[in-house]
Amino acid sequence: MFYRLPPNFDDFCSRFAHEEDCVRALFRARWPDGFRCPRCGHAHAYTITTRRLPLYECRSCRTQTSLIAGTVFEGSRTPLRLWFQAMFLHVSPKTVNAKQLSELIHVTYKTAWLMLHKLRHAMSRAQASEFLCGIVRISEAIYCPETAMRWKANEQPILIGSSENECGEITRIKMEKHAASTAAVPERPRWLPRRVEPPEAGGFIRRHVDPASAGNVVVTGFLGKQRNRVLLRIVYEMEQHLAWVFRGIGPKHLQAYMDQYSYTWNRKGQPMFAELLGWCASTRTVTYPALTGTASRSVHRKRLRAWASGTAG
Repeated sequence: MFYRLPPNFDDFCSRFAHEEDCVRALFRARWPDGFRCPRCGHAHAYTITTRRLPLYECRSCRTQTSLIAGTVFEGSRTPLRLWFQAMFLHVSPKTVNAKQLSELIHVTYKTAWLMLHKLRHAMSRAQASEFLCGIVRISEAIYCPETAMRWKANEQPILIGSSENECGEITRIKMEKHAASTAAVPERPRWLPRRVEPPEAGGFIRRHVDPASAGNVVVTGFLGKQRNRVLLRIVYEMEQHLAWVFRGIGPKHLQAYMDQYSYTWNRKGQPMFAELLGWCASTRTVTYPALTGTASRSVHRKRLRAWASGTAG
């Protein structure tokens, strides 16, 4: 699926000005080979158009399927045309932050923030489906390093991996936060080289490297003569990008922003809208409580209230 999209935002808005245009595009993205009932696999359905978005009722088992059920857009009351505009801006070379998006498509800041995180969720799923192969190089790096001689709490240790072709050109990157934090050892001098421990690099290799390329992996640390300056430069550019567009990112959502950066880096010069729409159409949504952590706190409060009412009785 490939769309010859207009080069600027205003023309794009004209191209997808109506919900019907977006419904047709999302239908093709979700069922590129034609409708398939999620319950019985039947290929034919009746279209019910009495709702804001169409329902498809299977002619065989009568199961009704919403266009956005099981997608990133599920549960959203935001019109699809605004979602399409958000996707176009999200994969543009300069991308946008939540404040810019809220002003451009005229939604609240909270809605814009949630939309962008849902799009990053689809990008993260795309990143997880791709493996590093060929000659693989992995380096330890630090997001937001301080200039002082001791580790700081806001520093985030990460691993970056890359695939190289036969010409030595990097074709794909992946980045992941360390499970352990350097903040746990604040007295460690900055000048002391820190090696990547086998469990850290080993886990990264298992999750992100093609098993056929596991024997072609070179791991280097953040410091030392053998450090990989090319990969460290990519991390620096990522840090500058996040600082310029988002004014810096804290540890809670850093992985999602690194996945977004890696997703767009791996597709430089390629049209990304159609592919991202496909991933959004096949990725289950993530909710605001899950992103902010309020879901677990809500469950905890309910348990406390249940316990209190039980003891009071």
